[in-house]
Amino acid sequence: MLRRLFLAFVLLLSAPALAVPAMWQVGQGASRITIFGTIHALPKDQAWMTPAAQRAFDGAGTLVVEMVPPDDAAAMRAVFVELGMLPAPVPLVSRLPADLQPRAADVLKQAGLPPGALDGMETWLAALTLVQIEVARAGLDPSAGVDVTLIGRARSAGKALVGLETPRGQLALFDSLPEADQRLLLASAIADAGKTAEQMQGLVAAWSAGDVERILTDFDDASLSPALKERLFRARNAAWADWAEQALKRPGQHFMAVGAAHMAGPDSLIAMLKARGISVERVQ
Repeated sequence: MLRRLFLAFVLLLSAPALAVPAMWQVGQGASRITIFGTIHALPKDQAWMTPAAQRAFDGAGTLVVEMVPPDDAAAMRAVFVELGMLPAPVPLVSRLPADLQPRAADVLKQAGLPPGALDGMETWLAALTLVQIEVARAGLDPSAGVDVTLIGRARSAGKALVGLETPRGQLALFDSLPEADQRLLLASAIADAGKTAEQMQGLVAAWSAGDVERILTDFDDASLSPALKERLFRARNAAWADWAEQALKRPGQHFMAVGAAHMAGPDSLIAMLKARGISVERVQ
């Protein structure tokens, strides 16, 4: 399950020498949106911008991303403390199934964390912390991700920036999950710690080939709770489709870069746009 969680909140996919991510053209005439499937963490110096994507990005006046990171790092840390820290520590092992409790100590040790290091965190934040450690151990860097790279280029080029969600809103997606679902995330992170590189290879190949149907096949799993699927995917895709529909009512060229896991299946962003009668063409 951890590979599916990675798609949900980091999409940590490395790729061959030149990746060809999926891309769509939405709308017609003076109002167009290019939708580009992203990965939020990559090896440094990874090539992924194709000529077609570069032309679309250069021609857009606005970059649209899931979230624009705040300039004030201290304010972001304050949000993490507010939403992610418990009033009093609760042992991490007490939030795990009995069969995983012995493994928890080994996972923390391998991650370089002392016993009790995550006891003060909400369950969802403890799970995400372990995932981020796996990201680093796999040689992947969020600062080299597609979103961060595009935001930097957009600012240099003087493009407008639109964040579909706020930093607080993204963290609240996890903070508002029932504790049972948060513990499912934690159990998955503990169970699959250390197996990331091997588990991600199939999804790496799928993203590199722009094979969103294969991503859907690998991602769709009964172990993801209905609440998690609803919050992370269907509800967000619907909100993004609302934004796109409104944007297409006004002249303008937009480059919309959001996670590739949102592009496949009946509840995908692409499917929702088509269901609204909006012109959608796969161009890469």
